[in-house]
Amino acid sequence: MEIALSIDGRALTVEKGTSLLQAARQYGLYIPTLCDYPGLPASGSCRMCIVEIQGRANTPTACTTPAENGMIVQTHSLKVQALRRELLQLLLAEHPAGCLVCPENSACDECMVTVRKLGATTGCRTCPKDQQCGLQEMVEKLGIEQLDYPMRYRMLKVKKNDPFFDRDYNLCIQCGRCVRACEHLHFTSSLAYTKRGSELVVGTAFNHTHLQTDCNFCGTCLEVCPTGALTEKTRKWDGTPQAETISTCPLCSLGCQLRLLSKNEQVIGSLPAAQPGVEPLCVKGRFGITELVNHPTRLHHPQKTVGSHRMQIPWAEAIRMAAEKLAECPPGQFEMRISASASTEDLYVAQKFTDQVMHSQRFVVPAVARYGGGLAQVAALLARAQPPAVLAQAQTLLCLGFDGRYAQSVIDMKIRQAKTAGEVRLVTLHPHTHSLSRNADLWLRPQPGEEADCIAHLTAALINPPPAEPQDLYARAAHLLHGPGPRVVVVGAHFLTHPANQLLLPAAAALAEHLHAALVILPEEGNLAGALLLGATMLPPAAEPAVRYCIGETAPGEPLGQTFCIYQNLYPPNAADPADLLLPAAAFSETAGSLVDAGGLVQAFQPAVPPPGAAEPAWQTLGRIARQLGAPGFDFASSAEIQVELAARLGGYELHQRVSHRAPVGAAQAPSSTTAVPYPTAHTYLGFPLSQWVEGLTMLVADEEVNRV
Repeated sequence: MEIALSIDGRALTVEKGTSLLQAARQYGLYIPTLCDYPGLPASGSCRMCIVEIQGRANTPTACTTPAENGMIVQTHSLKVQALRRELLQLLLAEHPAGCLVCPENSACDECMVTVRKLGATTGCRTCPKDQQCGLQEMVEKLGIEQLDYPMRYRMLKVKKNDPFFDRDYNLCIQCGRCVRACEHLHFTSSLAYTKRGSELVVGTAFNHTHLQTDCNFCGTCLEVCPTGALTEKTRKWDGTPQAETISTCPLCSLGCQLRLLSKNEQVIGSLPAAQPGVEPLCVKGRFGITELVNHPTRLHHPQKTVGSHRMQIPWAEAIRMAAEKLAECPPGQFEMRISASASTEDLYVAQKFTDQVMHSQRFVVPAVARYGGGLAQVAALLARAQPPAVLAQAQTLLCLGFDGRYAQSVIDMKIRQAKTAGEVRLVTLHPHTHSLSRNADLWLRPQPGEEADCIAHLTAALINPPPAEPQDLYARAAHLLHGPGPRVVVVGAHFLTHPANQLLLPAAAALAEHLHAALVILPEEGNLAGALLLGATMLPPAAEPAVRYCIGETAPGEPLGQTFCIYQNLYPPNAADPADLLLPAAAFSETAGSLVDAGGLVQAFQPAVPPPGAAEPAWQTLGRIARQLGAPGFDFASSAEIQVELAARLGGYELHQRVSHRAPVGAAQAPSSTTAVPYPTAHTYLGFPLSQWVEGLTMLVADEEVNRV
């Protein structure tokens, strides 16, 4: 039903139930606000959106007032503007505001006469949100030039004991955006109002750190904060980004879309491509990318190892040295080791180089060793997998071995959102406490190692429908899973890498088939589907090769013989790892490429900044070496040219389309055993346990803060 009203003399027609603020925005009319944010429930706490309605004595907030037929509204009358200025001054009375009302602030940027002490601060400005602050914008729009009330500085200690971001509640205006975003968008309730009256402050229960709460570090609270109360450690003083580039996160198989923020040819941050809270990022995509691509130990130029030292050399010498060693390598004694998170272009050219130039079958993706004897079953599940978007339509969810506490927390949030709305029946099967433990309608908790028995009992209960009020645990689970509506089975890393995955994964597929459910498969590697598509082998042969080329992977310990190791990565290997020739690689943020996500969708990434020093993508380096060796077919000028050839080999490979042909280019080697090889667990980042990574990152940030000051 539509209603008609007037705002600032303009006739509007909107749907019944629309707030005055929403109605004004639909027609491009500006009403100031500090506490409102798209996707969050209206609060009215800042009261900056007050309006005057004909026939009413009060001035209600536009965000909480529904539009009514025949309303005549004034949003910028003299009365309203005077009240807004008064309300804003009351807010500024408890917020450091000297810079906001300084008569010289307009010339501050032009008069850089003081010595810089911080990354982007000149003069006396020290707020990390300078020129990005909603309060600063409001002061300028309302023309506040002086404060009529004495300022009270709250003297709250800045909280720096969390990883990734600092909390300075002296700059908080109690708008509640962060609290509502955590509660209504992510359903974690890590934040709340604490204390009362003039001591009111946002914080965590019992003054815990965010590591001690159920926070998964999605960073949404930082994005919605209008002031400098919440600031990211690594970009606290970097100021406003100069450019944003839409890209794809390669740090897990979800293929989340993100915005890479860049300034002065350097990535300074990463944010979700969509509206904050709608499609968030996990901790790796939100906070890890800046450290990943800007780490001080990155390789910038080729190096060769001379004795116990590494010496920088030109690219021409590095290519010549690599070609000479490869020319001496007997056929079949060359081994290519490449990361499962490498781009499909790197994987394809590496596989082609191994086969056509070196005439070897030793194309190894070490990460697949995690899947042991169940690699074929993992590949079969990926061939049937659906994109995670199917979760939006699900009414029944069965999660097998999934834990989204940190990695893949995007899926965790989607499930909790649907569960909180009362739209989803959720059954989880996991031997350990996990992120959905408290949200599940039923948690099947087998002892570690007894997951196969648990699956068998559940399958039996599904085959024999339970009574209306079942008492048996598995019968209750079957009763929930037989409910109406679309069904989805989610298979997480615990099942995919389980030592008994040869039994568990076919059982999971059979469950999905019995339930007529869609399958969502969630491996942790960013391009495992692409690696399997291109014939990744299970385990390397026992004999040491004559030459080993490592792309994004370290060599497996000290060589047994006289193996010559060519190492190409973002960072140099550890001193104890063998590497005779070191080649710098470009990160995903510095080159164009693609990957295949867990749902089979081909996702693209674009360069946001140039590579540091002389770094380049691995496919380009391999092409140069192949041409030095006189091998034809490696004259690729761009990743797009590789994709054309790849499409011809696979029968189709198009960006933003699902890969329909899953047959690998090269035959995968049969597993030598049914036991999964130990590999970093679910809570790892760059090969380190998350807790160790968080601690290390916190120390690194602390060192950077000291250096910047």
